[in-house]
Amino acid sequence: RTFNMGVGMALVVAPEAVEQVLAHLAAQDCRAYRLGEIVAGEQEVALQGTLAW
Repeated sequence: RTFNMGVGMALVVAPEAVEQVLAHLAAQDCRAYRLGEIVAGEQEVALQGTLAW
């Protein structure tokens, strides 16, 4: 199964690497946003909030 986020490319990085990856992308003039986090559990996909594209 695929969850289509409709945002183009998505990167999945370790939590401790998030700030470094965002800084690197910004230095390359690439807009990037933190979309959320992956957590262990039995729940369904939960969406909270929106992004103003």
